[in-house]
Amino acid sequence: IYVGERVASLQDQITETLQPALESAARLSLSQSRQMARLQSFLLTGNRTIRLRYNAAIAEEDNLYNDLGNLVRFMDFEVRERLAQLSAESTRWRFEHLSVFDEVLGPDVGTALRAQIQEEYDELQRATRELERAIKSEVDQGRRDTQWWRTVQTRITIGLAILALGSLLVIARVSWRVKRLVTEAENRRIDAVRSRREIDALLEATGDGVLGIDLEGRALSLNRVGTSLLGYTEEEIRGRDVHDTVHHTTSTGEPRARKGSAIIESIKMGGRSDSEERDILWRRDRTSFPVRWSLHPLLDGTDLRGSVLTFTDMTEVREREDALRRTVEQRDEVVSIVSHDLRNPLGVVAAAADILIDLPLDREEREKQAKIIARSASRMSRLIEDLLDVARIEAGAFVVRPAAEEPRSVLKEVRDMFEGQADQAQVALTIGPVCDVLVLMDHDRVVQALANLVDNAVRFTPKGGSIALSAEALDEETVFLSVCDTGVGLTQDVLEHLFNRFWQAEGDSRGRAGLGLTIVRGVAEAHGGEVRVESDPGVGSTFHLALPRA
Repeated sequence: IYVGERVASLQDQITETLQPALESAARLSLSQSRQMARLQSFLLTGNRTIRLRYNAAIAEEDNLYNDLGNLVRFMDFEVRERLAQLSAESTRWRFEHLSVFDEVLGPDVGTALRAQIQEEYDELQRATRELERAIKSEVDQGRRDTQWWRTVQTRITIGLAILALGSLLVIARVSWRVKRLVTEAENRRIDAVRSRREIDALLEATGDGVLGIDLEGRALSLNRVGTSLLGYTEEEIRGRDVHDTVHHTTSTGEPRARKGSAIIESIKMGGRSDSEERDILWRRDRTSFPVRWSLHPLLDGTDLRGSVLTFTDMTEVREREDALRRTVEQRDEVVSIVSHDLRNPLGVVAAAADILIDLPLDREEREKQAKIIARSASRMSRLIEDLLDVARIEAGAFVVRPAAEEPRSVLKEVRDMFEGQADQAQVALTIGPVCDVLVLMDHDRVVQALANLVDNAVRFTPKGGSIALSAEALDEETVFLSVCDTGVGLTQDVLEHLFNRFWQAEGDSRGRAGLGLTIVRGVAEAHGGEVRVESDPGVGSTFHLALPRA
């Protein structure tokens, strides 16, 4: 009883004191990170509203200090000392930086101040890590003590069980000697029946097909799973030649010779064998399915009676492998495209830089080369930003800052961005009907999403085609910002994969990374909306960006 109470006490200490203290220390580190982020944001922008969020982080930190103070009261002296040091360091950090918010700062704030703040923040984080280390040491020690007492409890329990078992064995032995002659025959019969039932139940419950084969290669038995996979009942397959029935042809369609067949040869030799990669078995309806099989000898004592073939349907596994292979191929293709898209502007930048360095140019020519460098750098920056946006979307860290805005200004901005590109492609780019309501949206992110849609529309719309931008109030809660083109349209197969990262339609030779529509969907979902697509091959496509009304 004492040992059990001791184990329970130690476990309660871990769950109610030590573990919560460790979690509070981790949240304390996160709160400090928020303070640092908001202080850096203020230094960059000078936005004084950031101070409110900074103060909120400080209040959160104070609550965590109070919680930790209550939790570590009965812990080791080192933990309490680390907490006191961290509290002092945190107080110094606060007083030294509260005055920063009272100064007039801007983007040109000195690097010395930034470096000083970073150094002080690193010192604060170091103190926090020391506290976490000390608390974790307490947790680990508590767990070791708990394990030691549990070991003692287990040994005591085992000792008592052995003592009780010894007493039972003595009594049972006396009773067994009396009843042995009477019950021996009945027990053997019961054991035989039970063993048979267990074997039958095991064969029926296994997820693999099990086929019994005699020494001549003929089927003896087939379990329920095997019946489902092969299409034969046990009565139908019994006596059939296994090779000619289920293993007669390879996965490439070539006939499999009986002589040299792994199954037949292993049966004759009484050995075991495993399937080749991508092996198949044939069903009753003359269709095949991929399998992994194993053949084991069937022994009666030392006598060889035949073999047992166990086989697993690998259809789903092969489909997943094929899907994985296609994904890897698409990834490799996108890596190649991204490398190409980065290498080209880098080459242009290098060439323009060489011209600026090596040749004596007049001012006009120097400006021309500088603009070339700037455009190439902008192109690389856009590609990198797209990759980062996709990473943020998949990590759930994609942030939007919606505000009430009329959709007309956004549509006009996107039209102006692509007007020159559309004229060059001889495609009409217009603004259609626009509803007179306010939309709750992040202006820059919505422009980014619509720009991706219009860019695709311009590239896939033939000369003489048209693209229309519009805004329609779908109901009291939703507004559609739409891009409608008269391009090539999309098939159902393309629509199923359209928003997958890095996916491109077969035959698309335009050399894009396949990130634009993934970003479009991420922008819509970050607003609490969605993307809808309507398309007819050869007629055109319409993409609707569904956003909430203000």
